[in-house]
Amino acid sequence: MKIDNVNKIVYVRQSWLNDMVICPERARLGIIRPEFRTGSDATIIGTAIHAGIESVLDGRSSEFGQMVNVVGDNYDILKQTNYKKTNIDEDMIPEYLEAMSLAFYDDILPKVELGGKVEHYFKVPLGVTIQDYAVWLEGTMDYIAPSGLIWDWKTSSRAYYIKDKQKSAIQPTVYGYAAKYEGLANGDITDFNYGIMVRSNPSKSQIGHITRTEGHYNWLKYFVRGAVGSCLKVGTDSEWFMNDSSTLCSSSWCSYWSICKGAFNTND
Repeated sequence: MKIDNVNKIVYVRQSWLNDMVICPERARLGIIRPEFRTGSDATIIGTAIHAGIESVLDGRSSEFGQMVNVVGDNYDILKQTNYKKTNIDEDMIPEYLEAMSLAFYDDILPKVELGGKVEHYFKVPLGVTIQDYAVWLEGTMDYIAPSGLIWDWKTSSRAYYIKDKQKSAIQPTVYGYAAKYEGLANGDITDFNYGIMVRSNPSKSQIGHITRTEGHYNWLKYFVRGAVGSCLKVGTDSEWFMNDSSTLCSSSWCSYWSICKGAFNTND
């Protein structure tokens, strides 16, 4: 979340809203200590795969071998950066990268309508005002097809349970609202697909279809009013509610562990 005090605008990303759901204190620290945010080995794997997919969709990679080279080159760069190591076997990562690339190329790509917008950045008003601040959504969609179908590429340790994503995932709602506002998605229902590649060798692919309607967008406004309203009212100088029961509350997954629960030497 970013606050523009001059123009009285609060900019919100879906990732910050997700942080608010996981742990509000994580969301607060994301605002005041952005320099602590680092990825993990899972993150850099996903980023490398994203780079390869982007190269296919924008025409730079016209065959599978070229995509794999882009993925490998990006991973070689990313693994030189500072990132958190989880339980992924580092020696297996090159195999995972090629297997996931193949899963995308053979299973998912044939179902993608080409000629759309790759890495589409948006910044749109949500139509909500809180304490004289207008709230805007911003972010980047991985891909939006000419038909208005939104795609987001995911690498994961396991397949998604799509029923849960349909029920409560924030990302399809934020992206769907933006696509509707910009006139890129038509009709009463906005379609969103997760293109999922499971981190294994061989890799399994999954396409998870999500729909969003006006009711979801009205719920988003209601949800954002609570999240942003609490932030503006309480401020960011003192701690927010903490959820240490989340599986993400650990040194492996949370960038702020060392200045939050990890600072208390609880040995967990």
